[in-house]
Amino acid sequence: MAKMYSVNYWGSHPHAGNDDCWTGEDFATYDEALAFYNEDPSDSSTHYVHLDGPGVELIRENPSFRPYHEDDDWRSEAAMQAGMAFGCQGYNDVMGY
Repeated sequence: MAKMYSVNYWGSHPHAGNDDCWTGEDFATYDEALAFYNEDPSDSSTHYVHLDGPGVELIRENPSFRPYHEDDDWRSEAAMQAGMAFGCQGYNDVMGY
C-alpha cells in the first residue's frame, strides 16, 4: 500500500520558504499519521510539526521548542568546567538550575 500521509518536523514554519525540514515519517492512513502528529517531538529544536496528505494539512508548534542561542554552547562548556571543579552544585549554578 502506498504511503499517503506524511508528518514532518521543521525548524521554521513550513510555508516560510526555508528548507529546514529535519525529518519525517510516512503513513498509509490518516489515523496513523494523526496519532504521530499529536506526539510531542523529543527534539527541542523542532519548532513546527506538519501533517500533510490528501485533503488535509495541519501545522502546530512544538510545545517543547527552545530557540537555539550561540551562548548555549559556551554556557554548557562553562557548566561542565564548573561541574568538574565544584561538583553538581557548580554545574547547576552555571546552567541556572
